[in-house]
Amino acid sequence: MNEPMSGPTSEPASAPASGLPVLMYHAVGSAMPPRLAELSVPPALLAEQLAALAGAGYELLGLTDALAARGSGRRVVGLTFDDGYRDFLDAAVPVLADLRAGATLYVPSRNIGGTADWLPGSGADLPLLDARGIAVVAQLGLEVGSHGAVHVPMDVLPRPVAAAQLGESKAVLEQVVGRPVVSFCYPHGYASPVLRRQVHASGYDNACVIGHRVSPPGEDPTAVSRLLVGPQHDPAAVLDLVAGRGPRSIVPALKRAATPVWRATRRTARLAGATWT
Repeated sequence: MNEPMSGPTSEPASAPASGLPVLMYHAVGSAMPPRLAELSVPPALLAEQLAALAGAGYELLGLTDALAARGSGRRVVGLTFDDGYRDFLDAAVPVLADLRAGATLYVPSRNIGGTADWLPGSGADLPLLDARGIAVVAQLGLEVGSHGAVHVPMDVLPRPVAAAQLGESKAVLEQVVGRPVVSFCYPHGYASPVLRRQVHASGYDNACVIGHRVSPPGEDPTAVSRLLVGPQHDPAAVLDLVAGRGPRSIVPALKRAATPVWRATRRTARLAGATWT
């Protein structure tokens, strides 16, 4: 860990006494469609955000390592990057290396070397890492996790299909990185109790959703909550976010309450040939 930075961000942040902050990033610098602009953080801003956390005394770890450190008394923040964009290697890895930070990169295995074809408009052309790039990420000591075989909401898939895709993605990624793949990220963030059990049965030790909150104590390790970080978060805002001082919102509670109804709606959409997120 680097020496604490000087200035306001070097003051010790009060980490949540009983929660684990896990940050969720996506692209680093690549242009997203306007309505998804919050899913791309400029590299310079990412460097400022993470340097502020390191300067405040946080260890920056991938999800599996962060969960292992939970309850140890260490001040830890988990870093996750969804989708496997090519810019992760070019733009995020140098920032992580400078700070000696860990992270988990989640890859949809059938899209390796392809594009983010699940995104609308120009987003569908965003390039993803190929197998060689993913292997380099793993060789650098960063965790590679599964984002499913296909980037679709898995909780509305037939159970045999979901199980097959969980196993397929794990096997493909383990072949690419040459080590066990034990972390999973639900595409689009949706996870039913049945799907969580399937994730565990497929050999994953942990999995993350969106959650929009600090992961509370006792949370199911196959449904770890995360905090979305975007270009609207300056370093001070990120420090507030991980310390539980971010703006309060009823959105997480509403989303959890609405999940069964929304799942039924998306299942109907799937049967009609559409993917809703």
